[in-house]
Amino acid sequence: MKSFILLLILFIRFSPLADAQVIRGKVTSTSGEPVPYATIYIQELKQGTTANTRGDYEIRLPPGKYMLICQSLGFEPLFAEILLADKDIARDFVLPEQYYEIPEVRITASGEDPAYVIMRKAIGLAPYYLNQISHYKADVYLKGNLVIGRIPKIMERAIRMEARSSSGGSSVSSSRMKEGDSFFMESFNEIEFTAPDKYVQKVISYNSTFPDEGNEISPMDFIQASLYQPLIADLAISPLSPDAFSHYNFRYMGSSPQGNYVINKIGVRPKRKSQQLFSGTIFIIEDLWCLHSIDLTNENIVGKIRLQQLFIPVQEEVWMPVSHTFDVDISIIGFRAVAGYGSSVRYNEVIPNTSLARPSSLTTDFRMRNIDTDTIGSGSRQQIEKILQKEELTNRDMARLSRLMTKESERSVSDSTRNSLEVRDRTTYVIRDGAAAKDSAWWAGVRPVPLSDIEKRSLRVADSTKALLRRAGESKTDTVPETESRKKNKTITAVKNIAFGHTWTDSKGFRFMAGGLIDLKKLSFNTVDGFVYGTDFRFSKAWKEKGTLSLYPDFRRAFSRQSLMWRVNTNYSFSGMKQRQIFIRTGVTSKDLNSNGGINPFLNAEASLLVKSNYLKLYESRYILGGYSSEIANGLNIELTAGYEDRRVLENTTSFALFGSSREYTANVPVNEFLDPPVTSYVSLRDQRHGDFAVSLQYTPYQRYRIAGGNKIPAGSDWPTFRLTWKHGINEFSDLSDDLLHYDMFRFEVSKRRNIGAFSEFVWRLRTGAFANNTTLPWYDFFHFNTQPLPFLIDNYEDAFRLPDYYSLSTSELFGEFHLKYTTPYLLLKLLPGLSNTLMRENLTLSWLGSRYHSHYTEIGYTLSEIFLLGEAGIWAGFDNLRYRSLGFKIILRL
Repeated sequence: MKSFILLLILFIRFSPLADAQVIRGKVTSTSGEPVPYATIYIQELKQGTTANTRGDYEIRLPPGKYMLICQSLGFEPLFAEILLADKDIARDFVLPEQYYEIPEVRITASGEDPAYVIMRKAIGLAPYYLNQISHYKADVYLKGNLVIGRIPKIMERAIRMEARSSSGGSSVSSSRMKEGDSFFMESFNEIEFTAPDKYVQKVISYNSTFPDEGNEISPMDFIQASLYQPLIADLAISPLSPDAFSHYNFRYMGSSPQGNYVINKIGVRPKRKSQQLFSGTIFIIEDLWCLHSIDLTNENIVGKIRLQQLFIPVQEEVWMPVSHTFDVDISIIGFRAVAGYGSSVRYNEVIPNTSLARPSSLTTDFRMRNIDTDTIGSGSRQQIEKILQKEELTNRDMARLSRLMTKESERSVSDSTRNSLEVRDRTTYVIRDGAAAKDSAWWAGVRPVPLSDIEKRSLRVADSTKALLRRAGESKTDTVPETESRKKNKTITAVKNIAFGHTWTDSKGFRFMAGGLIDLKKLSFNTVDGFVYGTDFRFSKAWKEKGTLSLYPDFRRAFSRQSLMWRVNTNYSFSGMKQRQIFIRTGVTSKDLNSNGGINPFLNAEASLLVKSNYLKLYESRYILGGYSSEIANGLNIELTAGYEDRRVLENTTSFALFGSSREYTANVPVNEFLDPPVTSYVSLRDQRHGDFAVSLQYTPYQRYRIAGGNKIPAGSDWPTFRLTWKHGINEFSDLSDDLLHYDMFRFEVSKRRNIGAFSEFVWRLRTGAFANNTTLPWYDFFHFNTQPLPFLIDNYEDAFRLPDYYSLSTSELFGEFHLKYTTPYLLLKLLPGLSNTLMRENLTLSWLGSRYHSHYTEIGYTLSEIFLLGEAGIWAGFDNLRYRSLGFKIILRL
């Protein structure tokens, strides 16, 4: 009954039989050409629509007297008063071209382009306009289309195979996509926004001809994106960003009166060709310094994206976008297509943010501009007014105004929202029952934007395909050949699962994953074990209220050493809000002597087999470790561990190599000054037994968090993370002493990753540590450091020294370690033509290591990252006590 009432309401609201008439017509220029995507706005209802690509529009309204405003970028707006009674009305618009003049008053004494005078105020006030609205409700009609121009042959074959598989071998499939196809989607949505960032989207109805029907059409990415934000959709830097003058040149192209407003046209041109910048024009309203409209283009790896938006005063001097248009020319790895995405917005309710005081000088009424700033109040508001009273702002004024407006905007947020550390999913997406069930007749009666010819053809093809699939499904019967085929497919699937792995789940929370027998990633080689190959399994069981139990066994065969290596990790997670875990790890396996990051096993295998260089040094570990971790308070975590390990020295067991057979492998002993003769008995590598107990505390002040499925997940903080570790170790050397030898290790670490601008970040890490009773400390328990001297790497380490040899920096002495990395899209080489139009970023790195009785080692580097989105290349220089030591070039593949 409830659903029936809801459908009845929707029928009354959208039905062409309801008490509403249609205004339709065509929008053209004075030359007779259609004006695509022109906006027709009804001032009394705060409602509008958008013309299609042919300039056709139509809008349904109840009887009454209305003022229609027709406008489009580059044209003068036209106003038409319409009296709508009981008949439909045809009303065409012929838009004259908009001319912009440069008045003499705009010519500055310094010769600076007047655009910068305008942009400084617009940029400084962007945080205000970004947070101007406290709440709104709107109806949004969203329409998108895609026309396939070219599909590479390899992609076409993959699509064909997937379609055949999903249709069970049937010749009829709706998933097939081919050149020349066109697809169309549309939806009616109700959008509700509550500051600062809560959105609720209700999909009333949607219609789609895209493959795999039932896809959800969401306008949220477009509705939420704002040019007032410094970074738009993590894609490009806004021309209204506080850093805009570092990236854009602006040109004043004139002004034009529109009613009570004067609109300034500003040309936007990137200082360098870049995929992270826009070009085009923006239109700024004089004295309000807010957006009137935008027409911007961004060219990136996907293709060319053109963004157009038109703003309307929904309340007095409150301008909000009422139409969005996105045109995309897609061109990537041989795939060609043209896509369009547009929407029209009707605001049902708009509530300004009264907690954010409007600067008194932001008005088109000149009588309100000359105010006494001393009467406004104190603090940042008074400073804002004094800055805005200036005729021309400096860059310093602009930056200060932006900071002050950001500060005021943050204050306008309620204390409960501002002080809450929980990061909630602020977007709610709801699809109403029956949203996809509307037929073509229903859509024809309610669609606010007429369909283009291509869109009509797409709907006809989709309807005929649905009918064909329906008839095929009704006539399909099982036959003997199909049954045999099904059995054959099951056998093939079973063999494939055993060979390449598979995951099985059930509805009761059980999950089993078999790694498969054929997986080249599990094949490795080193001089101690020889070739190593194996498989793994994953078992897990989740209980709704009791947590999750996981069991991860792993089995591998060391063929040259003729040894079976195995590991079993067991973990029980419970009390998700406290992130509590109990874990046990045990096994018999070979381990790297560097426990803090050594050579990648794949790189070691390649170096050993190809050039007979064995960098990896191993020992055998027979171990068991148990532990418990929990959150004590928000951001404060503790971990307790206790373990036992039987350590055994290993030697090389093979001299096999594909090339360089005349060379000899080096012994399975690291090169380090503490292991050079004469080496002390306790430091030297020898069989021994070891036990330890460790306590680790980690604290991140004001840590934000998310809650998902009853589990608390850390989500960052503006503060660094502090970590303190104490470990008490016990070593037994049966061949040297009957006594148990004790030591204590202390280590402290502080680290932080901080975004400092568009595509820029600052990462640093400080670490120090020391041993008590280190005179009998074995080399296994030394402080080990991450060194990566090879010219080719496949991991992106943030705490690595790039030039020293493996194992060479290990020490038992008091040490201090520091790493810093600064990343920015433009610094040096990215300013050059050719490189500026890539997504690469530039990095500066600084690393330092100091220890008692040894020289201080410093390393500086410069790199280009995101090369083809995967690679990084750069150069590093090393210094001992600030004296030059070495130089190295690296290529890093991020996998």
